[in-house]
Amino acid sequence: MMMTTAGELRLESASFSHDGGRDYNEDAIGESDAFGAVRLYMLADGAGGQGGGDVAARTAITAARSEFMRMPAYSVDTLKRCMTTADRAVRLKQSEEARLARMASTFVALLVDYRQRKALIGNLGDSRCYVYRGDQVIAQSYDHSLVQRFIDAGLYPAEKLREHPKRNVLYASLGANEEAVEPFVSATSIELAPGDGVMLCSDGVWEVVDDATLGRLHAMSATVSQWRDHVVAAVRGRMGPGHDNFSALVIRCSSINAVAFDDDDDQRTMPPMAMQPA
Repeated sequence: MMMTTAGELRLESASFSHDGGRDYNEDAIGESDAFGAVRLYMLADGAGGQGGGDVAARTAITAARSEFMRMPAYSVDTLKRCMTTADRAVRLKQSEEARLARMASTFVALLVDYRQRKALIGNLGDSRCYVYRGDQVIAQSYDHSLVQRFIDAGLYPAEKLREHPKRNVLYASLGANEEAVEPFVSATSIELAPGDGVMLCSDGVWEVVDDATLGRLHAMSATVSQWRDHVVAAVRGRMGPGHDNFSALVIRCSSINAVAFDDDDDQRTMPPMAMQPA
């Protein structure tokens, strides 16, 4: 677990990344602290086959982290720069090896200033970020999926998104964005308070566990490790044969004066290659 004790909020995090029913894992997770009170949390879900998906995801995480550390300011521009740099890095890798030519990756990030108690979300693709207060979602990322376009146009009900056969078809992701779609970035800062939680997750999580259940799992969890374990159990209880990789990074906010150390956290759940260069 990574812990931050400076400033007004304490941020505790835990993560998991599992193969599901697949032969290998194409998800990657990363987080990065900088001097001051700013922290970046990231998750990427690669695609492309022939080993390309995992390369794309790791490349995106590594490139975004490097860009963040170069100029770690809390701003919309920082998130945009991180995603632009990640996209450029994935495209460069595509050009270097034939088997990687069709690789791509989603990317979702949370940028936090824990001294000012505020955060921004950025994403491209359909990996998600949820910000919870109790069991309610107070902020969320945006899916760049074909089905989301149907919903936005009033052609399909939002509550049935998980049932649509083309729910995994994306029109924008890192390395595959022919329409030059701008990444989603929060219009304004999200105000954070002690007790709030944030989850970054791949579609292997949110596709099988509905939003209401995910909210309840947050509300019922006393610690960030309990929350992580509840989410893993919920996915495992619902997934079928051949289920996608499933990964999440969960973050819990608490008062700087609160004692919330979580000694049972298991670092084995961290993807071992998440922060290694591809």
